[in-house]
Amino acid sequence: MTRMLNPGVDSRVKRELSCGMDRMLTIGRLAAASGVSVDTIRYYERIRLLPKAQRTPAGYRIYPPPVVKRLHVIRSAQRFGFSLDELAAFLRVRDAGGTPCRDVRAAAQRILDAVDRQIDDLAAARTRMRRTLHDWDAALAATPAGRPAHLLERLAPPRGAKPRAARRLTTARR
Repeated sequence: MTRMLNPGVDSRVKRELSCGMDRMLTIGRLAAASGVSVDTIRYYERIRLLPKAQRTPAGYRIYPPPVVKRLHVIRSAQRFGFSLDELAAFLRVRDAGGTPCRDVRAAAQRILDAVDRQIDDLAAARTRMRRTLHDWDAALAATPAGRPAHLLERLAPPRGAKPRAARRLTTARR
């Protein structure tokens, strides 16, 4: 025999949801189960990464359990480097019965290529920094004690950079 508690105004006990709704998750439980905030869930729903939530008679959002997995997929894809716009596009295709797999693969390759370029840029920056430190060590060794070595002035301007005054003149003419 199941005993129902009084779900009155002051009660913290909610009515049992009927029609298989008892397995649905409130937004708070979905947030806890997926490790994202309630605000994130609302935002994802607003930008259509998540399907529009069903509502209880009282107006609370409720979600089916598979949304937990979808949130995990979204978060993992974000960590990989996909933007929310890309994910929304892929998921819309998937939700419509399509297979965005090749597009997903191509986008992942673009992300990897961008990371490779960043690594190359960082390696070049590290080489320049080491060279600068070596030059500064030599300048410090040649500078008498108590005298400035003007290390910052020895930094080379970025390649292709115009002096500040020249840049201002160029921009003013436009």
